[in-house]
Amino acid sequence: MTAATLAQLNVSQGGIPKRPVDSARVTRFGVDGDAQRNLKYHGGPNRAVCIFSEELYADLRDEGIDVTNGAFGENFTTRGVDLNALEKGDRLRVGDCLIEITDVRVPCNTLKKWSATLPKAIVGRSGWVAKVVEEAVVKPGDAIEVIRMAPALFGT
Repeated sequence: MTAATLAQLNVSQGGIPKRPVDSARVTRFGVDGDAQRNLKYHGGPNRAVCIFSEELYADLRDEGIDVTNGAFGENFTTRGVDLNALEKGDRLRVGDCLIEITDVRVPCNTLKKWSATLPKAIVGRSGWVAKVVEEAVVKPGDAIEVIRMAPALFGT
């Protein structure tokens, strides 16, 4: 079993792809050095951090879509976290930073630059957006702990 880690930390001055950085402070406003062009759909306190995984990128490459970490505009590219098993309200401790999943990431039409069908291809595996509960500096290689906060669907 692979330990859950932050594989890559990504920022841009707006648009995609986001490029890797060695470290950055993550605040309730987002990742320092990162910006979004369309604040109607991106960013804000409940969408301060966007999350996608290396595993989801690998699945898309297996389907013939040539993508790499940061291509979809995520801030945190994770490794070893089953993003599809997360639910709204779950938390991730990334190094000393604590984030809370607020919503499924809605695929952006800008993703059509790779494939006209890509926005539809990633529905159900598009990653998450999160708010920042505890601010901190993060860096690639930081451990990720999943803290299940969402109520169980079927009880115990």
